Amino acid sequence: MASLWLGNFTAYFNETTATTAMHIISADFNDLANQNWIATSYMLGFTVTQTLLGRFADIFGRAQVFNGTMLIFGAGTLWCGLATSMDSLIGARLLQGIGAAGRQSVGVIIILDLTTADSRGLWLGFFNCASAIGLAIGPVLGAVLSVDADWRWIFWITLMLIGVTLVIGTTSLQYPVPHRKQRIGLLAQLGEVDYIGSVLAVAVSSMICIAIEMGNKLFPWNSAPIIVLFIVGGLLIPVFVFYELKVAEHPVVDIRLFSIPNIPITCLINFLTGAGYFGSVFFLPRYFIDIKGSSLIQSGLQMFGLILTLGISSVAGANILAHTGQVRLIGVVGGVLYALGSALMLMVGQYTPAVTTIGFSVITGIASGLLYQPSLVVGPMSVEPHQIAGISGFLSFLRTLGGTFATALLTAIYETSFTESLRGKLPDSLVNQGLELADTHAAYPEYEGQILAALVKAYHFGTIPAICFGVIYAIAVALLCNVDFTPAWKRRRTAAKQKNEEA
Repeated sequence: MASLWLGNFTAYFNETTATTAMHIISADFNDLANQNWIATSYMLGFTVTQTLLGRFADIFGRAQVFNGTMLIFGAGTLWCGLATSMDSLIGARLLQGIGAAGRQSVGVIIILDLTTADSRGLWLGFFNCASAIGLAIGPVLGAVLSVDADWRWIFWITLMLIGVTLVIGTTSLQYPVPHRKQRIGLLAQLGEVDYIGSVLAVAVSSMICIAIEMGNKLFPWNSAPIIVLFIVGGLLIPVFVFYELKVAEHPVVDIRLFSIPNIPITCLINFLTGAGYFGSVFFLPRYFIDIKGSSLIQSGLQMFGLILTLGISSVAGANILAHTGQVRLIGVVGGVLYALGSALMLMVGQYTPAVTTIGFSVITGIASGLLYQPSLVVGPMSVEPHQIAGISGFLSFLRTLGGTFATALLTAIYETSFTESLRGKLPDSLVNQGLELADTHAAYPEYEGQILAALVKAYHFGTIPAICFGVIYAIAVALLCNVDFTPAWKRRRTAAKQKNEEA
């Protein structure tokens, strides 16, 4: 468990530190135009790999895949630290993301292997808490290191954490793949890999993710490259489904599982969990930085209310789940709270005290922690034991895809509302800067009042989809069947009562 927690912390810590420092890094390479690719390449590698890892963990073994991807993560991190150009760094970040994906999906699979339904939620709660701490510390440390030291220390610190995780993982993760007969020998294992299905899975997910990440950043949403990526990715989906269902001997994703009523709903709530999680974590800082004028370090500290309560809520919600067995109730409460916390953000403005906004974000943090409980346990509860790893890898992919989608959607809404509100009021040369104007509005004091009013309006518009995420999540969880369970303490009490009656 220590290796899983530390590995998950390291993946999210590295993601947020590097993203926070990407402006400084790109300036160092004199390539500000491509700075977004520092974050995009990492998320692309992280997202597209997760579909494969559940199946690979079945074929090659949990420890082998976990530690193998950690080595890839380490190689990418070393490359980042030694990078001498922006192109080199972007390639290194892609490799980092591919390796970091194992921390999330394989980590969840290992916890599912080693725990029972009664204790599973608790250990998954601690696992999510580790990622929340990484998300909380990353922006602050990334800002400090990029401003007061050499940005390469971001990657040297990550490399040290990877080394410690590898030492623990290689000495402690030693158990056979449960619930299925694993083939012996590398050649036999390689023969079980669904190569065509793997290529199709990566092609579909990468095209969709690249389109989402590049839309409204490098190209307009209605531009030919974005439309082509969405169309080709969409057309490959039925090809992938047909191949996995009718042709593949050992499919990457077992399409037959979608005939189980709970699985489509589980896919939806996992997508919404990622959307809510990343939508909050990556959107709220824009309010503090653009509207309240906070520095990178200040905004990182102001995010602690959201992030730390998210981690605490993950652990507390898992305990509540283990003691009550009420999966649907916890999910409905989490969805409603998330919608409420997001709706309260409609009340914040330029002059709202920061402490009030932080207080509202605490509600969202508590809700986000609760959202994770049903999303992580319902999938494994709905399938046979030997199918758990495969469905868990796919659900991890959906959570990350949901986060990628939400970040792109909210950013697009934010920027579109902001620029349209200023169109005709400010010179087009300023309006066409888009969100760059939001970051540099202090340089135009004659327009500052109009710019800040447009930013507040844009932030409110961007909050509306988040409210919808919570409402849809609550409705979807309520539709799940046969997921509530009798907790261990109640089973023991019933057994003791029956024994006393028999005596």
